[in-house]
Amino acid sequence: MNGSTDAQVQAWRDAHANAQMVGWDFAALDGRLTADDPPWDFDAECRAATTTATSMADLGTGGGERLIELIRSMPIHASPLQIAATEGWEPNVAVARENLAPFGVDVHAHDTESGEPLPFADSSLDLIVARHEEFDASEVARVLVSGGQFLTQQVDGQDAHELRAWFGGEPQYEHVTLANAVSALRAEGFRIGVAEEWAGQMTFADALSLVEYLALVPWDVPGFSVDSNVEQLRRLDAARPIAVTQRRFRLTAVRD
Repeated sequence: MNGSTDAQVQAWRDAHANAQMVGWDFAALDGRLTADDPPWDFDAECRAATTTATSMADLGTGGGERLIELIRSMPIHASPLQIAATEGWEPNVAVARENLAPFGVDVHAHDTESGEPLPFADSSLDLIVARHEEFDASEVARVLVSGGQFLTQQVDGQDAHELRAWFGGEPQYEHVTLANAVSALRAEGFRIGVAEEWAGQMTFADALSLVEYLALVPWDVPGFSVDSNVEQLRRLDAARPIAVTQRRFRLTAVRD
C-alpha cells in the first residue's frame, strides 16, 4: 500500500472506532448520508391518533427525539394526555430520561427481545406507537384497552441487504416482515387497518461515511471490522456514492 492508501485505511479505522450514537441521532453524517422517505407520514398518523387518546406509550423511544417532536406538535387536549415511553438500549435510557423529564414522560428500561413483559398494567393504555422497535403482539394486546390503537413503522428484516452481501454476516431480523406482523396481531384479536410496504434508497457519500454508519448501527453487520474488509471498502469507495436498499412497512391496528 502506498502512503495515501495507508492514510485512507487509517481514517476508516479511526472513524469506526470513534463514532458513537447518543440517543438516536445521525447528525454526524449530515450531508454525507441521504435517505428516501416512505410515502406515508408516520409522525402525522401518530399525532392524529393522540387527539382521541388519554394514555399512550412510545415503544423504543431512543433518546426521546421523535416523541418530543410529537408532543410539541400535538393539538391541545381537553384533559392531559398521560405519556410513557420504553427504551431497550441501556446507554439511551439515561439520555431519554433526561430529554423527556421536562415533558413529564416516564421512561422505562425495557428490552422486547429479552422477553420481558411491557412495564404497564393490563388494559391501561389506549394508544401505543412503535417506530423501528420490535414488539410482542401479545403484550401490546394485554396493555391496550378494548378499542385501543396500535401504530407501528418497522424496518423490514431485509433492510440494507447489500451490507451483508458486501461484508458477510447473516440477517439478524429475518422474521421482521409485514406478513408476520399482521399474522401476530390478528392472532391476538386485532383488526388491521393499514398494512403497507415500501422500498427506497439510502446513499452514502463515500466509504468513510459508510464505516461511520456501521459503527453507529452495529447490528446491521455484526462483527464488522475495517481491517477485514479493506479491499471491499476500496471497491465501494472507487464507485461512490454507495447506495443500499431501505425497506419499511407500517401497520395500524385496533384491539377488539
